[in-house]
Amino acid sequence: MSGSEENKPKRQNDKPIHKGVPDLRDFMNQPNSANEKDSVDIQSLMNEIRRVPSSRTAANQGQARPASQPQQPAAPKASQPQQPSAPRTAQPQQPAAPRAAQPAAPKTAQQPAAKPVPQASPVRPGSQVRYERPVVEEEDEEDEIQVRRAQVSRARRKQIEARRRRAMIIIVLTIILILLAVGLGIYYLVTHLTSKSSNTETTTATTVTTSSDTTPVSEESETTTSETTEPDVTPTPEVTPFPAGGPALTGYCVVIDPGHQAVANTDPESMSSSMGGSKDRSSQGYKGTVTGTDESEINLSNALLLKEYLESLGCEVYLTRETNDVDISNKERAEFAVSKNPDLFIRLYCNAANDSKTNGIEVIVPNSGEYASQVVTWGENLGKQIANSTGSAFNGCKASEKYSGLNWANSVPSFMIRMGYLTNSDDEANLMNEDYQFKLCEGIAQFIVSMPQH
Repeated sequence: MSGSEENKPKRQNDKPIHKGVPDLRDFMNQPNSANEKDSVDIQSLMNEIRRVPSSRTAANQGQARPASQPQQPAAPKASQPQQPSAPRTAQPQQPAAPRAAQPAAPKTAQQPAAKPVPQASPVRPGSQVRYERPVVEEEDEEDEIQVRRAQVSRARRKQIEARRRRAMIIIVLTIILILLAVGLGIYYLVTHLTSKSSNTETTTATTVTTSSDTTPVSEESETTTSETTEPDVTPTPEVTPFPAGGPALTGYCVVIDPGHQAVANTDPESMSSSMGGSKDRSSQGYKGTVTGTDESEINLSNALLLKEYLESLGCEVYLTRETNDVDISNKERAEFAVSKNPDLFIRLYCNAANDSKTNGIEVIVPNSGEYASQVVTWGENLGKQIANSTGSAFNGCKASEKYSGLNWANSVPSFMIRMGYLTNSDDEANLMNEDYQFKLCEGIAQFIVSMPQH
């Protein structure tokens, strides 16, 4: 029966073939059978038709399902009734039993998923439909984030550049202020300490050559020098009668060195025989604050008066120079003193300070040599004797290695007397006053008599 022409579906001009949906007209044209079992239940068939979804709905449901989930098998189709054949003869033909609905073949994984349709499609009740979340344009969001980050980065760079500019301005201003402070300090030192620095003896080593005109003056040449020297070159004190009653200094030998000279000699000479370094051969010294008198002249004036006074007491006295127009180095003066083997070597100098109120007497001694352990005590005694005689303040005695004129003469008791401060108007006036100079000589004489003789 299944292979006969009657059971084949009609094509072309015949009725259209409805897959899965039976044609009711076929059932309506079937002759009724007396047997209730062979009859078709119309109500059951309608219910079956309702359960079968239309082709468009099934397609939409298949599109709504995710590709990963397998498609549910379609509901079984009702069997299509056979078309009636030619009028039957005597025995009526029994209607063919409806064929069982063939399940639709599920879609294979090779079939691509259909593209979503924007229109809403009817969905069978109870079916699961996935609503997809609208796609956010992530690229636009990333671009916006990048723009914001770039704006923040530019703002930070501007802040950093502004801070750097402020820091550079502060650094430049600080450097300018420091340079101004250093310049003012240098200007102050140059203008206020020039006179003091000229008396400071620097340290550099060199060989010293002794010329014939630097030979120490002897007693015989002293008379000749005093006769040939013009009065206006070197101020010499007038010869005054010294009062009687001074200490007896017979048997003592003293060498006096009037410090500095009219023209300085900045050539270096060795500091001493036992240490390195060098200093100027001879410096010019300070000038009086009020009168402007050179220190070399004040030192020579007091040295000439001291020589006369000590000789009046029976002391043997030698001067390293008797005029300002000489060129004798500190080392040569010390060597001249040592050559006379004196009981004392006394160097007469003045002092200076930044403060004009600073005044008084100071004694400096060498910190090395044969008498290093005793010379400080002797220097203290010398300063006190001068202070008692003159009434000036005594600022103490100190040992030093900075003075080459003392270092080269450390084999004999050597003393540098700073008689007063030329930066103090009172001290300057006293050092140029004959009465004060005489009192200074008396104090030195009282000290000499307390020293042991060779």
